[in-house]
Amino acid sequence: MSFDLFKYLTTLAFFYSYGRLFLHYGVFLWGYMLDEKMSWKSKLEKPRILFLCIGLGLMHLMSFARTTISPENYMVQVIVLLVFGLGFYFTIITWTDQFRKNIESRKTLPALKKERNFNLAISEDQIQKLYHGLMKYDLVNSEMTSLDDFKNVLAKNWDVHSSKIQFNMDGASCREFYDYFIQTFPENSLTMKNFFETSKLVVRSDGKFYKYNTIKGAPLKTISSKENDTLRRIFLKLALKQESSKGFTSDKLF
Repeated sequence: MSFDLFKYLTTLAFFYSYGRLFLHYGVFLWGYMLDEKMSWKSKLEKPRILFLCIGLGLMHLMSFARTTISPENYMVQVIVLLVFGLGFYFTIITWTDQFRKNIESRKTLPALKKERNFNLAISEDQIQKLYHGLMKYDLVNSEMTSLDDFKNVLAKNWDVHSSKIQFNMDGASCREFYDYFIQTFPENSLTMKNFFETSKLVVRSDGKFYKYNTIKGAPLKTISSKENDTLRRIFLKLALKQESSKGFTSDKLF
C-alpha cells in the first residue's frame, strides 16, 4: 500500500480550513439556533466569505481533478498542486490580522458622515470684515444674524449649529452678492444653489427662504439692483485688503 503524500496534505488542509470556519461561525450559528439576538451584518463578513468560497472551491476542484488525471502526467500534477495551494492560501489569509483590519476599516467608511458645508477658502478675519461691511449698510438683519451666526454659516458644517444668515436684500441683490463673492474669492467652488437653496441657511429678513430660480434669473430681469453700488464698495474694499491674492486688480471685479 503506497503512501499518497498529496492526499495526506490535502486532507490536513481541509481539516484546517473547515476547522477554522467552524470555530469562527459555530458560536454565531449556535446563538442563532437559540433565538439569541445576533447582528448578521457584523458576523457574516462578505469579503471573508468570498475569499473562503473561492479558496475552498479551488481546493475541492483540484482534489477532484487529482483523482481523474493520470499520475504519470507530472506537469499537470504540479499545476494541480499549485492551484490547490492557491486555494488554501485564500482560506488562511482570511484569518490574518491584516485581513481583519482591512474589513474593519472598510466597515467604518460608510459610517463616516459626509461633511456638508460651503468649504470656503476664506479666513475668519475676511468673514468678519465682510459681516461688518454688510452691517454698515444694513444689508444683514442685525437682530437675527450675529457675527457668530455669520461665521457659523460660512465656516462650519451645516448640521452642527442652528445659525442662519438673514439678508435685507431682494433676489437681484443676492445674485450680485454671490457674483461679487466668487469674483473676490476665485479659489472657492461655492455654487449658487448650495448657498441659497441646498443649505437652507441663507434666508430673507422675514425668515423665509429665497427662491433659487428668482435669484438665478435676476440678471435677465434687471441690469443692476438697488444695492449694486453698495455691494460693489463692500467687496472692493475687501478685495484690496487680501494679501493672499497674487496679482489681483480691481479691474477683475469692476
